[in-house]
Amino acid sequence: MIRVILIIFVCFVFSSCGDSASDGIKTSDKPGYEYMPDMYRSHAYETYTMNPNFSDSMTARKPVKGTIPRGFIPFEYENTLDDFKRAALELKNPYERSEKNIEQGKQLYGMFCAHCHGQNGDGKGSITHPVYSAIPAYYDDVMIRPRSQTTMKYLEDGHLYHAIYYGYNAMGPHYNLVSDEERWKIVLYVNELQNTEK
Repeated sequence: MIRVILIIFVCFVFSSCGDSASDGIKTSDKPGYEYMPDMYRSHAYETYTMNPNFSDSMTARKPVKGTIPRGFIPFEYENTLDDFKRAALELKNPYERSEKNIEQGKQLYGMFCAHCHGQNGDGKGSITHPVYSAIPAYYDDVMIRPRSQTTMKYLEDGHLYHAIYYGYNAMGPHYNLVSDEERWKIVLYVNELQNTEK
């Protein structure tokens, strides 16, 4: 008896999950029985299909003005002298000056900066071409830099961050090479180099 009930139940399950209409002809109006219709036939418009709900008939929409992509941190400073100076006054390093963060900054500096600025921040990196020969040492406390009106030794964290983000002179921008966190950790390590002796 249990075996007969089990067979009837299995037949019922298979027949209820079939995808043919009751008259054997399947159409969009008579799709038959569907176990999960939302998964079987999407109600959403496909990305590049026509859409009668919009005047331009495009389904793919541009993001709303001011939309910030997930994981992106906006940088509110332009690549101008005024914003370079403003960054020096307003930007503060959010990361603690710990051995771990400084060590991570040192590793990042070795990967992205040392080839020009030198392992010790002396401006004597492995690139020795004349174009790159005027790289200043971070510990220089004599020559006033025209853009910051201070010496390299006394550059603020915001100066350094802005320079890493946008680049300066022959140095290209690094905003697309290192993350926000990595830039700040490089700044922590450059602070250490600023405080070294000549």
